[in-house]
Amino acid sequence: MKDRNPWISVIPVIIGVFMVMIDVSILNVALPRIAEEFNATASDVQWILNAYTITLVVLLVLAGKIGDMVSRNYYYSAGMAVFTIGSYLCAKSWSILPFIAFRAFQAIGGAIMLGNSLAIMVELFPPGKRGTAMGVNAILISSAFSLGPIIGGWLTTHLSWHWVFYINIPVGIIGVVCGVVLLPPLGKKIKEPIDFVGLALLTIGLGFLTLALIKGQDWGWDSQKTIASFIIAFPYLFAFIVREFTYHHPLLDVNLFKIRNFSIGILGIFFMFTGVTAALFILPFFLQGIKGLTAEESGYWLIAIPIMNSFVAPVAGRLSDMINPKYTMCIGPLFFILGLLMLGDVDINVGFWEMFLILSFLGIGLGLVVSPSFNVIMSAIPPQKAGMANGVVQTINSLGRTMGVAIGGVILTGKMNDLVPGYGNQLPDPGKIMMLKTLSIRGFSEPLVLMVNAFMESLHHLFVQLVILPICSLFVISLFLSGREHLMRMKVRERVVKKLK
Repeated sequence: MKDRNPWISVIPVIIGVFMVMIDVSILNVALPRIAEEFNATASDVQWILNAYTITLVVLLVLAGKIGDMVSRNYYYSAGMAVFTIGSYLCAKSWSILPFIAFRAFQAIGGAIMLGNSLAIMVELFPPGKRGTAMGVNAILISSAFSLGPIIGGWLTTHLSWHWVFYINIPVGIIGVVCGVVLLPPLGKKIKEPIDFVGLALLTIGLGFLTLALIKGQDWGWDSQKTIASFIIAFPYLFAFIVREFTYHHPLLDVNLFKIRNFSIGILGIFFMFTGVTAALFILPFFLQGIKGLTAEESGYWLIAIPIMNSFVAPVAGRLSDMINPKYTMCIGPLFFILGLLMLGDVDINVGFWEMFLILSFLGIGLGLVVSPSFNVIMSAIPPQKAGMANGVVQTINSLGRTMGVAIGGVILTGKMNDLVPGYGNQLPDPGKIMMLKTLSIRGFSEPLVLMVNAFMESLHHLFVQLVILPICSLFVISLFLSGREHLMRMKVRERVVKKLK
């Protein structure tokens, strides 16, 4: 391992993380074609997404824990193989129910990769050189969300929806081969039994919590189904915490949360991920519904976020190894707040470059927070629990992204209902707007004017309300994060590594 260049070894990790994260967004633009081919109901189509998300969330902690117990290099490659096989099965689905099952199978491989990616980076890169690697990880996450609609739109338009999955097969095969060849022996730091009781409690709790967050908008937040899901989730999660405090070999060592930088770093990026996901969820409805862009075009309009994040994240990550990471992590939310406030005043006639500038502030803000946070989080925990910690981080981030979609929908449609009585919880998709435009051409312009004005006012209201999220991130980071402790820990571990050499 000493003779290997960590940047060569990390290639399969980069491939795997990008595949998993882009799969969250690349499928959205293909769903109408899939629904048409399978004659699927709206509920069926939603479960194509939900099966993946729920399976991913409930397995991340377990996947990270197992990664601490086995040869993580082969384990990660096996996860990539499972994801690739799942992609092939999804593309070959003959009806909607097998499709949903194959999506859940695909998510098992995704959980293995995502639940161990940060832990592998911690093992590959010595203290003092991890920041840049964490920056690359942050780039992969933000880029995947923005590039997914572009790639998915192009594949669906010019080939077919099947290619949204077929594209993973050659990439996955290359990734598996790279994993076997390039990854050095990793993991096997602990050997203990798996807490299956804790796993069952966590699965039920997280499963119903994620279900409530995903379906609450459709069911209604005061509906019996949503309330019942929350009522089931919280007692099971509480029972899981009690179990982990009292069991000798916990699935999740809750003492990790006593480590200040671990907990504060997670909170800081949780608020940021929730905010950026809410923005990325709603903006396509503005770009496609109000401005009349195609799905592929709207993806290009959002490209500023991954571009700016790609420039900023590695630099911010590298700086977090050299100076107090609290500085960049506090500046990031300020950029993010500025971007949200500018979106809160955006005009319907906004041009591409004006939108690029506005979204650049979101990308810069995200990059300044996320990569230093990953570095601080993974440096704060014992090395033998890196996989477990990795699983926790990715689980909470996934919940943040799920909450972002829920929050964006709730705030926007809530305001729409204030302005258009009886509007419901529908978002102004291109089909509805086109129908209203047709009515306007025929002389009935009032419905279109009402819809557009109400949506724009609701959009402005949403982005102003979202400002509270980066403010919360700024608050917890500025008051509670210990940047000096992180730097001291880095210096101590650097000395240890030098002595071992």
